[in-house]
Amino acid sequence: MDTIMTLIRYIQKWIRRKGTDKGISISAFLLCAFGMVMIGDASVGMAITRGDNYAVINMGKQLVFLLAGGFIYFWIQHKFQVNRSHVRMRNYYYIALILMGICRLWNINGSHAWIKLGPITIQPSEFMKIALILLYAQILGTELPRIIRKRNEALSKPEAKDPLVRKAVRDRATERIVGKVVAPLFGYGILAFLTCGFYQGDLGSAIIIFGICLTLFFATAERGFKRLKRVAILVIIGGLIFIYFITKMGGAGLLKPHQIARFITWLDPLNDKYIFGTSYQIVNGMVGYSNGGLIGRGFGNSIMKYGYIPEAQNDYISAIIAEEFGLLGMVLLLIPYCVIIYRLFSYAMKMEDRRSKLILIGVASYFFFHLLVNLGGVSGLIPMTGVPLLLVSAGGTSTLAALTALGIAQNIIGKYNRKQMQALAEKEISE
Repeated sequence: MDTIMTLIRYIQKWIRRKGTDKGISISAFLLCAFGMVMIGDASVGMAITRGDNYAVINMGKQLVFLLAGGFIYFWIQHKFQVNRSHVRMRNYYYIALILMGICRLWNINGSHAWIKLGPITIQPSEFMKIALILLYAQILGTELPRIIRKRNEALSKPEAKDPLVRKAVRDRATERIVGKVVAPLFGYGILAFLTCGFYQGDLGSAIIIFGICLTLFFATAERGFKRLKRVAILVIIGGLIFIYFITKMGGAGLLKPHQIARFITWLDPLNDKYIFGTSYQIVNGMVGYSNGGLIGRGFGNSIMKYGYIPEAQNDYISAIIAEEFGLLGMVLLLIPYCVIIYRLFSYAMKMEDRRSKLILIGVASYFFFHLLVNLGGVSGLIPMTGVPLLLVSAGGTSTLAALTALGIAQNIIGKYNRKQMQALAEKEISE
C-alpha cells in the first residue's frame, strides 16, 4: 500500500512540474481502466466458440497496447515540438497514406482498412487522423498568417496608396492563399477521405476525417476565409444530397454493398428482410440499450454478449455497457469524454499561437466525432459505420492513436501552463 501511495505522489509531483492538465490525464486513465474491465466482460460471451481463455487473451492484448500507449503518452509530452517544419508534417501524412494503400492486400469483413501481421492488425487511418490535424494546423496556423502578414505589410507602404498597386497586392495575396493554403487543404483532405471511404471501404473513419478537416477549416478566424466558408457550407449540403440519391440508386457503383446495406438497414432496421441479416447487430444493439433501462442489469449480467452481438468487445461495447449499467452508467461514461473535450477546447481558446490552438481543436474534434459516430451508430440514431469507442473498445491502433493525440495536446498545455506560472512568479517577485 505504501508503494502505491508513493507512486501516486510521484505522479502528482510529475504532473505539477510538467504543467499538464490533471483532468485530462485522470479522465484518460479512467476510460482505459474501465475499457480493460469491459473488454474482458464483453468477451466472455464468445468463450464457448473461441475458447475459455478468449476474454483473458483480449484483455492481455489491450493491456499491451495500453502500456505502449502510456509510454508514448508520457514520452511525447516531453519530446513533441509544435514548430516542426511543413515538410515533416507532410511526410507524416504521406507515410500514413502509403500504409493505407498497403491495406488493400488484406480483406477483413469486406473492408481493406487493416494491415494484418499474424495475430496483430494495424489500422493506418487512425494515424492519418493525427497526421491531418498536424498538417492542417501547420497550413492554417503558419502558412496562412504569413501570407496575410506579408499582404498587410505591403499595403502599409506609401506606394500602396495607389489603387492599382493595392489591387495588385491583394490579387497576389489571393493567389498565394489559393495555391499554398486552399488547394493543399482540399487536396490532402479529399485524398485521405476518398482513400479511406472508397479505396479501403472504411466509411466510418472517412466521416471522422471529414469532420476533423471541416472543424479545423471553420475554426480558422481569418477574415479572408468567410467567403470560402460559405462555399464550403454549400458544398456540404450538395454532398449530403448527392449521398442521399446515391443511396437511393443502390450506390451507383461508388459505394460497396455492405456500405449501402448499412444505410438501408438504418432506415428500416426492423424489416423482416434485414432483421436476421444486415440489421442483426443494429437491432441487438438497440435491444441491449433497451434491456439496460435506468440502472442496468448489473455488471456481468448482459444477455446480448452471448452470441447476439458478435465481437461485442469492439465497436458495439457501448451496447453491453448500456445493458449492464443502464442509462445512468452511460451518462457516467460520457463524463470523462466531456471533460477531455471541454478541457481541450478551453485551452484552445486561451492559446495565442494559432498552430497550438488548431492542434487542440483538432484533437478535441477527433474525440468528439469518434464518440458521436460510435454511440450514434450503435444506438441506431445514425447509420452504423464501424468505429471504436476510443480508449474503451478493444483496438490497439485506436488506443495508440488516441493516447498519442492526448500526449501532443498535453505537451502544448504543459508549455502554456509553465509559461503562465513563470509569468506569475516574475510578477510576484517584482511586487
